[in-house]
Amino acid sequence: MKTLFPAMTLAGLCACGPLEVRIDETRGVPAVTGSTTVTLANYTCGQPLTSSGFTVTTTVVTGGCQFSFDQDVQVITAADYQSIPELKGATNLVQRVELTVKKLALSDGATGAALDLNTRVTSATLSVNAQQLADKASLSSLPRVVVLSGASLTALKAQIDARQPASVHATVVVVIPDSPKPPDTLKIDYDAQPAVIVGPGTISLP
Repeated sequence: MKTLFPAMTLAGLCACGPLEVRIDETRGVPAVTGSTTVTLANYTCGQPLTSSGFTVTTTVVTGGCQFSFDQDVQVITAADYQSIPELKGATNLVQRVELTVKKLALSDGATGAALDLNTRVTSATLSVNAQQLADKASLSSLPRVVVLSGASLTALKAQIDARQPASVHATVVVVIPDSPKPPDTLKIDYDAQPAVIVGPGTISLP
C-alpha cells in the first residue's frame, strides 16, 4: 500500500495536464460554404461568367469546359478572440485544423435536379488554401473529415496564433462535357465545416 498510493497520485496528476480544445460551429466558427448559379445558354467557353457578384472563370479543355469558382471565407473574426476563452490568451496555439466536407453538389439551376456524375460531370474538386478536400470520386462518401497540412495550414495557423482575423480561400473547379449538352444553368454548392484545435504553447503578442 505504501508504494501503490504515490503511483496512483502521480497518475492522477498526469491525467490533469493541459488538454486540446476544439473550436468549431458550436463556438461560432462559420462553415466554409458557397453557392453560385451561372447561365450557360449562349455562352462561349473561355469567357468569364458573373453570378451574384462572383466571377466564374471558364477554360476550354478537351471535350468540355472547365469552370472555376473562388471565394474567401473568414473563419475567425477579431471579436472571436474576446468571446472565445481559449483564444484570449497567448498560450493556446493551433495544433491542427480539420474540415468536415459535407457537400459538393452540381445541379441544373432551372430544375434543381442533380447532374448525373457519370454522364454530365467530367471532374469536380473542392480545395481550401490550395489543398484538395473532395473530388468527384469522393462525392458519394460525404461527409468526410480532412486535416489541413503543409502550406495550406501554415497561413491560417499564423493568423490565429498571432490573434488576427483568419480567412481561408475556397476553390471549386468543375469540368462539364460538351456532350450531352450542358444545362442552360449550372448550380454549384459546397459546404465544409472547419474546426480549429488549439493546445498549450507559447507565442509573443505585440
